[in-house]
Amino acid sequence: MSERELDRLRNEYRVRDDAAETPYRWDNPGYVSYMQVVERELLRGLADAGVELAGARVLDVGCGGGYFLHRLSEYGASECHGIDLMESRIEEARQRYPGLAWHVGSATKLPFEDGAFELVTQFTCLSSIVDDAARSAAASEMRRVAGDGWILSLDLRAAGGRAGGTPTVGLDEDSLRELFGEPRLLRRAGLRFDLAQIAGKHSFVAQSLASLRPLRSHVLGLWSSSSTE
Repeated sequence: MSERELDRLRNEYRVRDDAAETPYRWDNPGYVSYMQVVERELLRGLADAGVELAGARVLDVGCGGGYFLHRLSEYGASECHGIDLMESRIEEARQRYPGLAWHVGSATKLPFEDGAFELVTQFTCLSSIVDDAARSAAASEMRRVAGDGWILSLDLRAAGGRAGGTPTVGLDEDSLRELFGEPRLLRRAGLRFDLAQIAGKHSFVAQSLASLRPLRSHVLGLWSSSSTE
């Protein structure tokens, strides 16, 4: 990844993390509804694809403060590593989840051996990389360190715009096939954040809205080693 793109990403997320007001917090009922929908879809996708988490060695690329990696450990993964470009986010993850392994680094140059993990994940990391070459390089690195294992991607499908104040590039089903090959599972998931805010504390309403395909904000994909070749 070029220094220009690295600096852009650092600056964008520094501004977002320093913002005094943010809807991405656990005392916001809309955010809780949003995350509950995402996690249900994640668990359903893993089960439908036949991914066994028990005892798995997992890497989360662009892990941020570590929430999803922590949840994967609670789902059964045994050795969990997270890597993120932002030192502040890794420090936050270390404080919150000291039992997991945290690394500062770029998604385009992962400091791990080929095939080091049985599951490699990314949650809205690739859509934050607006440089096409850098995004392809990050996906290539994920394939490399996954080896004979699995790759999981959960990312924004809306084309362009900003997510949480940072520029994003929407990744639809065809974009993900270009990055990772033919998937074992590929489906729309989640719920548009603005609709989750409206649903608020009414989780049944959020689940009902999420059942409508046009209102799903993300694409969930899973690839086995054979499908990435």
